Amino acid sequence: MNFVLFLSLFSMASAASFCPSRAVDAKEQVDIWGLFVKKFYFDKEVQTAFADHIASDFIEHNPDALSGWNQTNIAGLAGLISESNFTVMHDAFSNNTGYMHIRQDTSGAQPLAIADIFRFNGSCIVEHWDIQQARPVDPINPLAMW
Repeated sequence: MNFVLFLSLFSMASAASFCPSRAVDAKEQVDIWGLFVKKFYFDKEVQTAFADHIASDFIEHNPDALSGWNQTNIAGLAGLISESNFTVMHDAFSNNTGYMHIRQDTSGAQPLAIADIFRFNGSCIVEHWDIQQARPVDPINPLAMW
């Protein structure tokens, strides 16, 4: 990582919040996406990731969760995230949208393949979709899912 990029990310990381949304260019969105992914999946700072990156009235498409901030959902996510290890298989950002294909490993459960999709409005995440599938115990395909 070059020094200028490091300083850019460091100054962004010390920003209080990226929500409410403000206008940013495409490169800044990519950098903000990277900060969100790091906080949420790897630092496992779910509450901070929500506070810094997700609009309080975000649109949620997961059938098991409501739109908007909900402390019960955030606490549940924080518990799940803290118990799991994540491997990013694919990560992309294009046209205001971040995409991830993730392997989630949790003790005592089959690994999950997850596709997470987050839409930005400027600097802030405003919409989320996800698709999850547990690995079968005896998959026919040795390359299944990853």
